[in-house]
Amino acid sequence: FTTFYCVKYILFVDIVAFPGYLSQQVDLNYNYSIGRAKRVELQAHSCNMSTVVTYKSKNDAEDPDTDGGGAELTEGAKLENLISSLGQFGRYQQYVFMLACLGSFIPAMVVVSMPFLAYEQDHRCQVLPCEPLLNETEYSRLFLNFTTPYNTDKGRWSRCKINRFTEHSLSVEEYDGTTSCQPDFFNSSATHACNAGHVFDSSLFSSSIITDFDLYCVSSFYRSLPGVVYMLGMLVGAISLGDLADRIGRRNGLVVSCAILGVSGLASAVAPNFPVFLISRMVSGAGAVGLFQVTFVLAVEFIGSKYRTFVGIMIETPFALGEAMAGVLAYFIRDWRYLQLAITLPAFLLISYRWLMPESIRWLVSQNRTEEAIVILKKVAKVNNKKLQEEKLDFIRDHAAKEKSSALESIKTSGVDLANNEKIEQAQVPKVHKKSVLDLLRTPNMRKRSLNMFFCWAVVTFMYYGLSLNSGNMGSNIFVSFILTMLIEIPSYLFAWFALDRMGRKGTLMFMFWLAGISCIIAGVLDREYSAAIMVLSLLGKFGAAAAFAIVYVYASEIFPTDYRSVGVGACSMFARVGGMLAPFIVELFRNYPAVSPVIFGVLGCMCGISVTLLPETVGCRLPQNLAESEAFGSDQSIWDCCFCITNRKRNRNQR
Repeated sequence: FTTFYCVKYILFVDIVAFPGYLSQQVDLNYNYSIGRAKRVELQAHSCNMSTVVTYKSKNDAEDPDTDGGGAELTEGAKLENLISSLGQFGRYQQYVFMLACLGSFIPAMVVVSMPFLAYEQDHRCQVLPCEPLLNETEYSRLFLNFTTPYNTDKGRWSRCKINRFTEHSLSVEEYDGTTSCQPDFFNSSATHACNAGHVFDSSLFSSSIITDFDLYCVSSFYRSLPGVVYMLGMLVGAISLGDLADRIGRRNGLVVSCAILGVSGLASAVAPNFPVFLISRMVSGAGAVGLFQVTFVLAVEFIGSKYRTFVGIMIETPFALGEAMAGVLAYFIRDWRYLQLAITLPAFLLISYRWLMPESIRWLVSQNRTEEAIVILKKVAKVNNKKLQEEKLDFIRDHAAKEKSSALESIKTSGVDLANNEKIEQAQVPKVHKKSVLDLLRTPNMRKRSLNMFFCWAVVTFMYYGLSLNSGNMGSNIFVSFILTMLIEIPSYLFAWFALDRMGRKGTLMFMFWLAGISCIIAGVLDREYSAAIMVLSLLGKFGAAAAFAIVYVYASEIFPTDYRSVGVGACSMFARVGGMLAPFIVELFRNYPAVSPVIFGVLGCMCGISVTLLPETVGCRLPQNLAESEAFGSDQSIWDCCFCITNRKRNRNQR
C-alpha cells in the first residue's frame, strides 16, 4: 500500500451516500474506486446546487427527458431516468447482480488467505545426537528437556536455539542414540543457533510458506512482506486496471483481471522461492481488485437509483462469504500450495463473463457506440417486460452526432483549414486550474475536515485488515475464529445500511468507531485464558470496523465539495493504503506481544470516534459544490447534531 497517489474518483452518491437525491445538472461518467476497491464512482460536472430533484421510478409515468417541473435534463440525467424506467431492480438487473456477486466472492478468498498460507507451525532445532532414537523425527520428544532451552515467557521450547553439545569425540555417524544422547553431553548455559535443520509440528498444517521458504528464524519483517506487497498490488491494479477498463470496456477489463488473478495464483502455488512468491502475490492483488471493481461497476450501472444503496451494501455480503470460504477450504486443504490453487483457479471461470455479462450501457454511450447500447436497452426492456418507445432513444442516437459536431466546431474555431488538409498540430485549449489536494488544506475548516478524514481512513483500514489477518489468533480454534470473524461483516453491513439515514453519517460512524475501539482494548487487557470472551470482543471489534469501513466511503463523498470530491476521496484512499500496509506488521507484533496489538487498534479507534464529532452532519443536506460552499457547510451545526439528525434533516429541508 504505498507509492502514494491521488486518483480522480468519487463515490457514487446516489448509490451509497445520498439515496433519492441528485443534482439536476449531473453528467454520469463512471470511474473506478481504489479505496478498498469495493465502490463505484461518478464524476460530477457543473452540479447546480440550487435545485435538488428526486428521480421518480413509478413505471414510465414521468418523461425521462425532464425533471418533475418540465426542465430539460442533461444527457447523463436522461440516461439515468431511462434506465430506471426500464425497471429499478427487475429480472435483468437481478441476473446481472447475481453474476456480480460471484465476482465479489472469488477475490475475497484471495484477500484474506495469508493467515493459512503463512501459518507458522511450532518448530524446534533438530538434535542430531538424539534424533536417531527413532526412524522418524517428531516435534515433541523427552530429550528436549536437556537439549533445547525452554522459553518460560511464551510457554514453549525455543524454536531457533539449541543447547551446545559438548561431546566432540563422536562424529555424527557414531551417534547411536544411547551413548551420545545423554544430559551430561549438553551444556544448558551455552546455546547456539540451529545448524542441522528444524523439526516441525505438522498436526495442523503439513506446510506453509514459512516452512518452505525458511522464514521461521528470520526477522518478522520478512513474514509481513506478503501482506504488504499484496496491498501494493491492489493499489497498482486499482489504478491501471481501472483505467484499462475505461479504455477497452468493462467486460474486456474483467477478462484481463481474471487472467491476471488466475495466472498469478498459479505462479504463487508453484513459486520456487520467496522472491517469486512475493512478485506473484503482488500481481494477485492487482488482479483481485480489478476483478471486483469491474463486476461491481457493471452491476450498479444497471440498477435503478431506488435500489443502488441496497445493492451497494448487499454486494458486500458475497465478499464476506468469500472470506469465510477461505477458512472452510483451509480446513480441508492443509497444504498451502494446494490451498493457493483452490482459492485462485475459480477466477478462470469468470472469463466466461465475456459472454454472460452485458457491457455497460453508460460506457457504450460514452464511447459513442450507441447502437450497441440501444440493443442492450431493448433486451433489458424485454426481459423486464417493459415498453421502450423509440423516441426515448433519440437523445442516445444524437449523442454521437453532437460529440462529432462539437469536435469539428472546436477545430474550426482554432483556425485550422480542413479544406486544404493542413496539419493539425494542437488545438488551443484554455488553461484550467489543476486541482490539487493542497487546495483542500488552504482554508481552516476544510483543512481540519480533510486531515480528520485522512486519519479516519488510515485507521479504519488498519483496523479492518489487522483484525482480519489476526483473526486466527483470537480464539482457541483458528478455523472457527477466522470464519466467524469474516461472517460478522454481514450483519455489520446491514446495520450500516439501516442506520445511515436514521442515526446520521456522523452518529453512526462515531458509534462504530467507539464500539470497535472499546472492544479491542478490553480484548487486549484480558488474560489469555479467557479465550471465549476475547473471541466475542474481537468479533465486536470487527463488526464496528467493517461497518465504519463502509460508512467512511459514504461520509467522505459528502464532506468534500463536488469540484474536489474526486481529489479528496482519492487522497483519503492514499492514506488508507498506508493503514493497510501497516496491518501485517501489527499481526507479527501479536506473536510476541499478544496484548499490544488489540490495544493499539482500540486506542486508534477511540481517537477516531472522538475526531468524528468535529465533522458536520451531512444526512439530508445539499452537497457543497465548491470550496467556498464547503468551507461554510455545517457552520450552523453543533457537536450534538449527530444525535438529533432527524431534526437536523427537517431543518435542512425547510431551508431548501
